[in-house]
Amino acid sequence: MKKQRIIGIICMFCALQCIGQEYPSLNTAKDCKYMKPVEREMIYEINVVRNKPEVYVEYLKKYLADAKSVLQNSGNERKSYALSTEYQTINGKTKVKTDTIWFNENEEEVKAIESLIDDLQHLEPLNILKPDAGIYNAAKLYGLDQDRNNWELSHNGSDGSWPVDRIKRSSRKMIDGNENIAGKYPEPTARDIVIQLLIDSGIPGYGHRYNILNSKWTHVVCFSSGLKNGMYRWLQEFGKIGK
Repeated sequence: MKKQRIIGIICMFCALQCIGQEYPSLNTAKDCKYMKPVEREMIYEINVVRNKPEVYVEYLKKYLADAKSVLQNSGNERKSYALSTEYQTINGKTKVKTDTIWFNENEEEVKAIESLIDDLQHLEPLNILKPDAGIYNAAKLYGLDQDRNNWELSHNGSDGSWPVDRIKRSSRKMIDGNENIAGKYPEPTARDIVIQLLIDSGIPGYGHRYNILNSKWTHVVCFSSGLKNGMYRWLQEFGKIGK
């Protein structure tokens, strides 16, 4: 029993050591000590799905099989809704429009995974994203802001800022930016969060997915805020560097 336990610990250590080693060129955050290991791991996962989408198609096959099984066994009686929010800035004033979209949860989960697999199967490899200390500072500060406000602020900070404002403020070389926010329980892996945001079930337009798969980004950081209000909270911040 003791020997088996020792072997198990060794295997776990080896698995942790191998994170990012399958595709070393995609592990762009490996030397960024200002980030937690799991945050660096998430950047690697984002680069894998962008640069080697066929790898994620294989991961998603089990998700699709599970979702179809739930739909078959439970039917489509589970109804839910999502809020579709549009932001438009005109003459320095931001106009917010929110619509409520109703859907059947089980049907939408299957539909979302199928559409994601189709997207990835037709996706040409995208550019590899690099980390940036300035953007990470923006993510960390906004995570603290969210902590103080019970994670009820969405993408609009308590100072009225939006993701692009915070990113450009903290990293002056960036000319554009955007943000994904995720929460999950029990404690997820980096890949769990990336897949959740890629599937984006119930989100009209799959905005989180297309943030991850947007070819204009040059940089990305991820910030783990830990367990807050019953969910493990994550921020993903994307930036575009100016020439």
